[in-house]
Amino acid sequence: MSKLLSEWSPSKATIDLIKLNGLDEAQIQTALQYLKSQHELHDIDDVEGYDNWNSLFIMFCIKTNKAGTP
Repeated sequence: MSKLLSEWSPSKATIDLIKLNGLDEAQIQTALQYLKSQHELHDIDDVEGYDNWNSLFIMFCIKTNKAGTP
């Protein structure tokens, strides 16, 4: 698993878990595009509280969905 956001893509298990939380494929792709567009995010080691991009992406998608913001 890559530590660099530019080289990372979500695993199938990550996508499946996000779908179980009520997001559809379009919402997941929108969230992924948004996350990848954040230029201040480079290496997962720079993100406090997370040790891999999959866990960050899961929480990001769930929180975004609950807030009603794509």
